[in-house]
Amino acid sequence: MNKNHISLTIAGIVAVFFLYQLPRTGVKNEDDRNVESHSFNMTNEDEVAIISLKTFTKGGISENYINFADSLARYYLKYGFLDSAKEVTLKFLQRDSSLQTQKKAAALLYASYERASNMKEAGEYALEARKVLTLITQREADNLSAKTKLAMTLVITENPMSGIMMLREVIEKDPENREALLSLGLLSVQSGQYERGVERFKKLLTLKEDDYEAMLYMGVCLLEINKLGESSELFTRIVAAEDADPALKSAAAEYLEK
Repeated sequence: MNKNHISLTIAGIVAVFFLYQLPRTGVKNEDDRNVESHSFNMTNEDEVAIISLKTFTKGGISENYINFADSLARYYLKYGFLDSAKEVTLKFLQRDSSLQTQKKAAALLYASYERASNMKEAGEYALEARKVLTLITQREADNLSAKTKLAMTLVITENPMSGIMMLREVIEKDPENREALLSLGLLSVQSGQYERGVERFKKLLTLKEDDYEAMLYMGVCLLEINKLGESSELFTRIVAAEDADPALKSAAAEYLEK
């Protein structure tokens, strides 16, 4: 099995369902002239919302500017306008440096990092996300989610071990932290350490037996180390589960067909 079938971002961390949520055609920027030209990807409702939000945020004078800008950036992300989402996010971040606004900005920039289509773009979005996440962790030292995301922006730098060590610090503080365990597991997959990946994902399934995302990745690891029966059993469980995310079920079904 080719490990390129594993649904990872350039950084090696995106969840499988992102592949199914994103539009099939990538667009870097959006402006006043091309909302309609790309409307084949949009619902009419979303197209109207984007145009309205652009009007509300123009000039940055609305008292609800931050909320409007945050919503606009989220629509841009939804339709793959990553650079436009980043531009709007950085503008409202300059306007307001409160912790709440920093968290909104970090979520948007990190999502852009996850969805980048190549290593260069991933590095650019990761850099911006890292700046904001660093500020958040300085203000909230115990924010393990922010620390985990910060770590994952570091794994594509020239010093990836700094990110891995940070993830281990999170696990030391909270041995059952799902986000950090999942990230370490995915990094194990990315580096070909499949047996180590099995350990991480097995831990997650011990904590929550119907963690179908962990189940899928564990199945991939087992497949890579030729434990075909065990991997097939996990994929079959995901496909049969009524409450599993449709994208995870689709990915599991695809593995069963290989």
